[in-house]
Amino acid sequence: MTKVISTKIIDVITFSKGLIFVKKETLDDGSFKVSFFSFELDTEKVAPVTKSVYLLNKFGPSYSPIAQQLGDYVTCSAGKLPGAETVVIYSTGEMGLFNKDGELIWTGDLFYRESPARDVALENKHIWCTVPDKNCLIRYSTVVNKIVMRIGGEDSEAFKNPVSLSSFDGMLFVCNQRSMMINTVDMKDFSVKSYRRFNEAVYKYMRVGEKEFVLLDSGVYML
Repeated sequence: MTKVISTKIIDVITFSKGLIFVKKETLDDGSFKVSFFSFELDTEKVAPVTKSVYLLNKFGPSYSPIAQQLGDYVTCSAGKLPGAETVVIYSTGEMGLFNKDGELIWTGDLFYRESPARDVALENKHIWCTVPDKNCLIRYSTVVNKIVMRIGGEDSEAFKNPVSLSSFDGMLFVCNQRSMMINTVDMKDFSVKSYRRFNEAVYKYMRVGEKEFVLLDSGVYML
């Protein structure tokens, strides 16, 4: 593994050339400053980017009205549905759905057995989320507006405090904070397999082309 970002960050997303991440700094007067940076694969260097570049790659073309309505546009997860709607979810379970023009068309709380869902990975008109407190994943249908599947459970050996998930090539990659492992779920038959184990907590798995990245306690690494 190669460490590519060593500073403490509050969000990291992918874009066509690499990663974009957000850094929070405390100023001398006690206030906070949020700065945006990129790590590009071609140069393997970190450089500043504008807030607009971050927002565009996180929320899509309608990022401006979405960001204005959210206020806190950093600590949420976001994804694009097939109809160009943008789904946003916070770790509290609060979820919102925006149309292609950035108008909020639905908001509510997504909970499973009184525990909040978090993060988002998309499968056609289904939204996959983790439920860390219940050691499981849930599949939410935007067609019937309810949870239609659960994988794992409180006594699960496969998922231990799953905090994030991402989707590539028909597979879900699930980051488990407590077991320090990434597991995969095949979305054809929903079989679960071990993928990668680390020596510290793993929070996020990302892919840019053929390159794989993980967010760990100590920073962002390229596998």
